[in-house]
Amino acid sequence: MNTFKLNDLLHIRQEDELLFANNERSVFVTTRAFGAMQQDLIENIGINRMKTFFFKYGYQLGFDDGREVAKNESLSLEEKIDYGPIIHALKGHVRSRITEKEIKVSENKIKSLRFKGTWENSYEAEQYLQNFGVSDGPVCYTLTGYASGYTTAVVGVDVFFKELQCQGQGAPCCIWEGRLISEWKEEAEEFFSYSKELPILRELEQAHEKLMLERNNLAHVSKTYNELTNELLKGNSLNSILNTLYKQIQLPIVVEDSRQHVITSIGISLEDYESIREAFTESPGKKQCHSKVRVHSFENGTRLQTPIYLLEQHVGTCSFLYENKRIPNYGVDSMILDRLASICSLLFLKEKTEVESMEQVKGHFLEEIVSGKYTNQEIMRKADFIQLDLSDQYHIIALTYEFLNRCDEKAFTLHNKTFEAVSTFFRKEKNLNVLIGQQLDCLILLITEKQVGQENIGKTIQALLSFLKKEVNNALFFAGISSQNSDILEAGVAVDEARSAVRISSRDKPITLFSDLGMLGILINEQNKQVIRKMIRDQLGVLYEDVDQNKFEMLETLYHFLEQGGNLDQTAENLALSKSGLRYRLNKITDLLSCDLRDPQRQFQLMMALKALKIVDHDRMKKFQLDYM
Repeated sequence: MNTFKLNDLLHIRQEDELLFANNERSVFVTTRAFGAMQQDLIENIGINRMKTFFFKYGYQLGFDDGREVAKNESLSLEEKIDYGPIIHALKGHVRSRITEKEIKVSENKIKSLRFKGTWENSYEAEQYLQNFGVSDGPVCYTLTGYASGYTTAVVGVDVFFKELQCQGQGAPCCIWEGRLISEWKEEAEEFFSYSKELPILRELEQAHEKLMLERNNLAHVSKTYNELTNELLKGNSLNSILNTLYKQIQLPIVVEDSRQHVITSIGISLEDYESIREAFTESPGKKQCHSKVRVHSFENGTRLQTPIYLLEQHVGTCSFLYENKRIPNYGVDSMILDRLASICSLLFLKEKTEVESMEQVKGHFLEEIVSGKYTNQEIMRKADFIQLDLSDQYHIIALTYEFLNRCDEKAFTLHNKTFEAVSTFFRKEKNLNVLIGQQLDCLILLITEKQVGQENIGKTIQALLSFLKKEVNNALFFAGISSQNSDILEAGVAVDEARSAVRISSRDKPITLFSDLGMLGILINEQNKQVIRKMIRDQLGVLYEDVDQNKFEMLETLYHFLEQGGNLDQTAENLALSKSGLRYRLNKITDLLSCDLRDPQRQFQLMMALKALKIVDHDRMKKFQLDYM
């Protein structure tokens, strides 16, 4: 038996051709073999598992050495700690040196511990550089494990060592620091997490189980979606589709429009749903499998909700309700809910297409009525096809719009939005059968008196403008209402009346009845426009000649002054002017017209001229009006 004493700390002997170090059977391993193992582990189990694997390996090496040193009662605690770097170097791992050392002991217990030092020629960093190149972070996991295990065994308290810089990162040497685990907190957690990790085979089994569960869930969702799609292809209603889904999931289902009006529901009454709707509060932090699905909670329950989109516009929501503490299966239920939203979107698209087709037919029919293409009998017969009685008295409404401010929205887009909103208002809000025709600058509506009922036509159109204000942004809407007509063959005349009336409408008075025009409405027609323009010129004089923005402002000031019966306070408020600014304008107008604006006869003539100007020269005035507004 041969014994070699490297120093007092390491005794190597050979017995029966086997190698022993400090009476423990040992083996010699080259650093190249370690590097090969390091490379294989990273490639097969990943660097995160490799970290804890090597840390645990180094920790056990250090703990065994520290436990032997701790048995030597002749050494002080500080001497035992100092032997750690020496043994580490004797075993060929690294050249180690302690540069800072601080230990606080109270009542024979270590309260605080802090070491700092360096490692040079780390075998672990050397192999990493050869196999992988420069690392983004420290790589000496066996060394930190050894230092942690050794010191823990010596001092009897859990200690963790961490690299602050590493040769594997390209640094000239490794710099490390050691403290009690309680001082590192979560920084030490990942290296001690090996005790919580599953074996790879068990992890693979769990992954396989999850994949099988996921496959079964997808199969279930796919089967449900196919059944819903089949119902859709059969042409069945939304209620029928929800019934099919309800039989499978046994959950209350609610579908709402974008204004949160319930379209249909199953498994819950409208009264019960309204009673819990106020209690919905969004639950933050829930993990949903689909980003569009949101979770809301209410007393004794939960709601899963997802939006319905149609042509990139939000048109409604679908919801599942979980009452009596029933817990949602977020993964599966979210996918089913999302597919229900897709089915609803297709149904809404079908409905939208049908409505648009019908509205186009009705609009074309109105155009042909106005053009005088049909006889009275032909009109009545065709109106029967769309369930509309045109033998009743009716009104024609001209609806125009103007941009509220400069925006990127195209006039064509705004026109389409307005048409859809008007159609929705009469179809869903009022349940009226109305003919809507489209012209270049306005919409033309035909509404029968019998359908309006006790609510007169003015209130109906006022409700329409209020609805449009909420539904369509960036626009002001104006309406002109024709006189009441009983002969459908005179629809063309009624259209002219409505178009004349709407030209008088303003922001302060957005709805104008043709009857408000008085005799002026009767007098103005295509044949006498030149005579009317001469009357305007005679009354307005220089204000009518070569109209520019400044003259337009004076014309608008005069119109509001006369409309308010000469009331300065009300006129100033309508024009957003100070009273002194209003007086200045009125004095200037008086000088230009050389007349007394308080003379009742003169006021009447001027008002007639201004109204006539708005009607016969509407297009010319409109470009100034946009800037003025």
